[in-house]
Amino acid sequence: ETADLAPTGFGQQVREAMDQRREHHIEQGDATRSRDSRVFYRRNLLAILREREVAGVGSDMALSKGLPFRAATDGESVSGKFTGTVHLSSGKFAVVEKSHEFTLVPWRPIIDRQLGREVMGIVQGGSVSWQLGRQRGLER
Repeated sequence: ETADLAPTGFGQQVREAMDQRREHHIEQGDATRSRDSRVFYRRNLLAILREREVAGVGSDMALSKGLPFRAATDGESVSGKFTGTVHLSSGKFAVVEKSHEFTLVPWRPIIDRQLGREVMGIVQGGSVSWQLGRQRGLER
């Protein structure tokens, strides 16, 4: 609450930063101001901002990797080689690469021991349910 901020010094700087951020959200269409000056933010705004950040970083990484980035969708099965992690404002993400593309999925500590190995998981509600261990199939 801005009422708790000091009117000068650091409190004033925080208040100005909050005002700038609010105006940015309004300009981007992520918030609206009512006639009585109240601000209403879009439903699921944090998820939307997270998706934008992941898409932007994924696009930047695509240039350096020479692979196209593909965003994972909820309920999707993701598989490939776990090649590393990236730290974003919205959290830590695992980089999962296939021969023709890569994706960024929410990281969990359980995946760290699989670095450099093939992994498989299902994206569910902003997390990944990793299916680790021996996989059934033709490989031994």
